Amino acid sequence: MKLFLRKISLFVLPVLVSLFCVEYAIRSLPNSFKLKNEFIENSGGEIETLILGSSHTFYGLNPKCFQSKTFNFANISQSPDVDLAILKSYEDELINLKTVVIRLSYDTLFEQLKNSSEDWRLKDYKLYTDVNFEYLLKHNSEILSIGTRQVLKVLKNNYVDEESLLNCDSLGWGNDLINKPKLDLKNVGPIAAKRHTASSWELLEKNIVEFENLITRCKTKSIKVILITPPSYNSYYNNLDKSQLKKMYKVGRELSDNYSNCYYYDFLKSEDFKEDDFYDADHLNASGAKKFSSIVNSLIEN
Repeated sequence: MKLFLRKISLFVLPVLVSLFCVEYAIRSLPNSFKLKNEFIENSGGEIETLILGSSHTFYGLNPKCFQSKTFNFANISQSPDVDLAILKSYEDELINLKTVVIRLSYDTLFEQLKNSSEDWRLKDYKLYTDVNFEYLLKHNSEILSIGTRQVLKVLKNNYVDEESLLNCDSLGWGNDLINKPKLDLKNVGPIAAKRHTASSWELLEKNIVEFENLITRCKTKSIKVILITPPSYNSYYNNLDKSQLKKMYKVGRELSDNYSNCYYYDFLKSEDFKEDDFYDADHLNASGAKKFSSIVNSLIEN
């Protein structure tokens, strides 16, 4: 028996050491979550406007275009429950916060990251930020969350292909689309609209509560909440489910009506945005983000 265990350990130990080294290597790389956490820790007291939300605000709102001291803590697939967790986790650092800008997109009310196929993204909050959330055991490890093969691919991309995990600038704005070619807006619009159309509304009420809790928390601290539906291209909004879209608008109006510190603005079909402003049918490119940021800045300042 002892001989058997010895042989097993001789096999297992090198594997464990190798996995540890791979895990350590990927955690050592710079990434946007590390940057955002460090910014809040070091400069959170200077932030007057905080941008939350998903990729629509991550790519769509550039803090450099705002007059107030602004930081973007939006991330890809970030859902309302995570937005609230971010606000709660950093409220002691955000002592001068005056405005929270958050998206209400077509899909926002009908999904949560922890219940999606992209729940692996929660490991970024667990490993690299101080955000308190409902994490699973796998979220304590890159390998457990995305698998060894994917981790090795990321390491290869970084060291061989020079593709950095740091996909935002110093103020948290998503800048990795700048050098990517614009997609075919006509073709990708219907695909994105179908992907964002909910198969179930079971998370609707939970997400409404998340928004209400966030707005109420802000109200107790005299913080204004700007709720926005971001711009999209016609190939996207023309293919949206009417009942889901109607519910989104209804919730946006009700939140604005029911809370004195909440203001809802709809830009989904805004004629201010042309084809050249989009990267794909529901995400703005750098020039579109500059235009949208200036508009939202005006809402805050006025």
